[in-house]
Amino acid sequence: MLICVYEDRVKQLPGLMLLVHSLSIHCPRSPIRLRFPALPPRERAWLRNYPNVVLVDEPLDGAGSYNVKAAVLLDGLATGAGTCLWLDTDILVNGSLDFIAATPDDVVVTTEDPWCVPAGSSLRCSSFGLMPGRQLAGPLNSAVLKVGDGHEALLRRWATQLKDPHYLAEQAKSVFVRNPLMLGDQDVLSALLASKDFAHIPLHVLKHPTDVLHHHGPGAFGPRQRMAVRKSGLPPLIHAMGGVKPWAMSDRPSSFREYYERMYLETSPYVTLARRYAAVLETRPHWLDVQLPLSRLSLRVNSNNAIYSGMVLAAIHRLRHKVFG
Repeated sequence: MLICVYEDRVKQLPGLMLLVHSLSIHCPRSPIRLRFPALPPRERAWLRNYPNVVLVDEPLDGAGSYNVKAAVLLDGLATGAGTCLWLDTDILVNGSLDFIAATPDDVVVTTEDPWCVPAGSSLRCSSFGLMPGRQLAGPLNSAVLKVGDGHEALLRRWATQLKDPHYLAEQAKSVFVRNPLMLGDQDVLSALLASKDFAHIPLHVLKHPTDVLHHHGPGAFGPRQRMAVRKSGLPPLIHAMGGVKPWAMSDRPSSFREYYERMYLETSPYVTLARRYAAVLETRPHWLDVQLPLSRLSLRVNSNNAIYSGMVLAAIHRLRHKVFG
C-alpha cells in the first residue's frame, strides 16, 4: 500500500513533518510518495532521514491543497501501486495501519465525519446532478482515503466533477455563504459514492472516534466518546480537524475565543501526542507549550492522559450546545 501525501503550504510543514515521523514509527516499511512543489531546502534535507519517502517536486493538476486528492491518488496508482492511501497532513499516526491495508483491493476505505447526518452523502447527489444509488451517512470525511487500481473511473470522475463551473462558483464564495452541500472536494466524493453510477463499489467507513479521531473542537470528542475509548486507548489515526491548526493557535490569546481555542488545543489528543515528537521539529515551537493555567491543571491531574485531559471542556461544550443549540 503506497501512502500518498500532498502539500504546498509552508505554514503546514509542522503537521507534515509530524505525519512523516509518526509513519516512520508505526509503519516503518510503508513507502510514502510525497508531492511538495518547491519544498524549502531545510525540510528537503530533513527528509533524508526517512529513506522510504520519495519526494516529487512537480505540481499536479488541481486547485492547490484543496481539490487535489483525486489527481494525487491517480498519480500514485500510475506508479504501479496496487492500492494507495491518502492521508491529510494534519493527521498524526498513533498505531499500525495494517487494518486498512488488509481490506480487499476493491473496497474504498474512507471515514465518517464527526458531524455526519443520516443520508447526508445521498442528499448531496442532487447538488451535483447525480441520481442517488444508496443511502450513505455523510458527508464522508476524505482525510483518510484508500483506493485500488480498480477505482480509476471513480477518481477520474471525481477530478472532472471538481472542474464543474457550478462547483467552482461555490468554491469562489466565502465558506460562510457557500452551499453547505458543496463545501469542498469531499462533498463531491460523498455524492459520487452515494450515486447510482458508483453504488456498486464496496465501501468501508472507518468509525469516529474508535478507528480515527477527528478532533474538531471539544464537541467532536465528547464525554461519551472519550469513555468509549478509555480501555482501548486513542485510535491509530488522530486528525487535527478544523480551521485553526495547533501550530497556528494564538501564542498570546487576547480574546475569549482565542483563549478557548488555545485551551482545547493544549489539551487535545493531537497536541498531547505531538509533544512526544518535539525533537522532530528541531526548535520547540510555542504551540507545544502549556501556557494556560487551566490546561496545565487538567493535564497534571490526569497525568497527561489525552483522553481525560479535555473531558471537562468537552462536557461544558456539549452542555452549552444542548441548552442553547
